[in-house]
Amino acid sequence: MHLIVFSSPREGMDAEYNTWYDEVHIPDMLAIPGVTSCTRLRAEPVGGQAPEFAYLADYVVDGDVGAVLGEIKARSADGRIRLSPAIDPTATKVTVWESH
Repeated sequence: MHLIVFSSPREGMDAEYNTWYDEVHIPDMLAIPGVTSCTRLRAEPVGGQAPEFAYLADYVVDGDVGAVLGEIKARSADGRIRLSPAIDPTATKVTVWESH
């Protein structure tokens, strides 16, 4: 399964957002049992139209994605997953995908 997270930094906070994502958030996520890897992609405009989200993170989940989502929630609540003030909470979307 794939946990796909679309997100964007707050205006003018791209550098802080990317540093946090690469150096803090990905290691926090990879510490969760069942999360085996992460690939990040940056969106590019198509036909002059800006993308809805600036970035996509693809976390590969081996096992029960519900258990992983529960662990993310628990770790977010107790501070083991730390969010950056650079991430725009209004421009974030979490989805789950499976191979077809």
